Amino acid sequence: MEPKVILEVPLNISQQNLVDLTNIGSPEKFRLVECAALLSNQGPVLRIVQFDDFKFGNRPPAAYAAISYIWQGNRTDSLSGTIVVEGALDGDPISINIIQQACIACKRRRLDYIWLDRLCIMQTDRNDKAWQIQRMFDIYKTGLPLVLPGGLMKLVCLDEETDWILRAWTLQEAIVSEAYVLVSAEGLHIPPERPLVDLMVSDDPRRCMCRVESVVPDMSAFCRLVDLLQVIRRGSGNAICQMTANAEPTVMQLRIFGNYQTRKREITAFADATQTIWNGSNWSRHSLWQSSFFRTSKRPVDMVFSIMGLFGVSLNPKEFASTDRIRATIALAQEYLKRSNKADWLIAGWKEPPDRRLSSFPELPETSVSTAPRFYTEKDHISNEPDTPPYDIRHRFNSSWVPSGRMDDEGYFYFKAKAVRVASHALGTRETSRCSNQPQTTPSGLLRALDGSLWEPQTGEALPEQRGPCHSSQGRELFAAVVGLGFGQGYTRHAKAVLLEEHTPGRFHRLPVFFELTQDTLEEWREMDLNMGPVR
Repeated sequence: MEPKVILEVPLNISQQNLVDLTNIGSPEKFRLVECAALLSNQGPVLRIVQFDDFKFGNRPPAAYAAISYIWQGNRTDSLSGTIVVEGALDGDPISINIIQQACIACKRRRLDYIWLDRLCIMQTDRNDKAWQIQRMFDIYKTGLPLVLPGGLMKLVCLDEETDWILRAWTLQEAIVSEAYVLVSAEGLHIPPERPLVDLMVSDDPRRCMCRVESVVPDMSAFCRLVDLLQVIRRGSGNAICQMTANAEPTVMQLRIFGNYQTRKREITAFADATQTIWNGSNWSRHSLWQSSFFRTSKRPVDMVFSIMGLFGVSLNPKEFASTDRIRATIALAQEYLKRSNKADWLIAGWKEPPDRRLSSFPELPETSVSTAPRFYTEKDHISNEPDTPPYDIRHRFNSSWVPSGRMDDEGYFYFKAKAVRVASHALGTRETSRCSNQPQTTPSGLLRALDGSLWEPQTGEALPEQRGPCHSSQGRELFAAVVGLGFGQGYTRHAKAVLLEEHTPGRFHRLPVFFELTQDTLEEWREMDLNMGPVR
């Protein structure tokens, strides 16, 4: 069945154009913007079509690009014709020129439409928004994700910083299918006789390369996202730009996802995710959790809605308030455990301080639409740590030791793991950094945490359900529990363990103390029934 045209209006390219779908579209329907109309020789026309029954999958009824952008992007002084949408006036105006450039890129990929949430979701209709959010994974999986890192007002250059990588929704949008990045051609000097340039890493030019193709000469270009990320990562933010075989190469700083030295954690986590997600292996899920922990959004609950499809979960947005992040996270974890039976968010965030509201998770940042994620606990500086892409997340973590279990409605994760009761040792001294390349234990058999503190295993003690009153110095029992297995340089194996504190009989929370231990250290540890939940 052919789609129905629900809106067709000429656009004034010198002023602001207001669009309102309130009384035009039908709620809970899929819509697209037609590229041919926006590129009309008689002037741009905004033509939105609506499908009564759009089948997502390998053979959709229409070929389209799904635009990935940030709500408030990079500023520009030369904005002319724009589109603003009723119900979304707090977002940046949509540059007509920018979406025309996107449509030209679509034509290069033989696509007829674009999907842009601002224009394809009824912004004033709560039911339509909820329906679309539940299908966001399918929307980007079926279409070609087209990334506009600087937002909808400006095409940014490769050396211009953006906050795109910090936004919650962009994780799912960019990795569910092969994504392309649309950028400004300024500074690329793409020759007309060969409309492309190659970005390469100096020490590995053959295996690590990103080909940037011209879209509109001297105005725009695009490239594969996964290639761009790998060049940024392997080159530590620098690349060699090769225009032609005979041309002198130039060095370019790639800051489009942020300065690599200050945003290394976010870039490497995202690069892991783009490399591992769609091969069907369980360990790839670690990278998704890891990248999601460093992002933010306008509404706290969107931190969950933006990733739920990646884990095969579909929560009903109408059941949660905009601030219900913790309750939605619990619901996501509950459903995810039913499907995967592995709490692999534990290993992805095992070395990060726990969230006091949900201690099986690392600290969840405060959310904002216009600023970077804010954490109450200072993060380790990793700019000087070696990044070892050959030992990527597939080799750094092994899912076989990740605990399985269940989570209750209060946020307590119940699991079985190898564990031992411990007591703090007086000789332990905490260090300023938790970083360690090799697992350590003292000759006396004490456990050394990554912060330098020492802990004495009580291997002869009873299991939690068999013991008597607490005997720790604070009146609370402490247990070291294994949450995963890791691989280091040379593929040496070591166990990842965390410290649990019992705050009421039979209930625990995670403390910000972390261990990397050789496997023979665990020989006298026993399988225990444990849990970790909110700090009380």
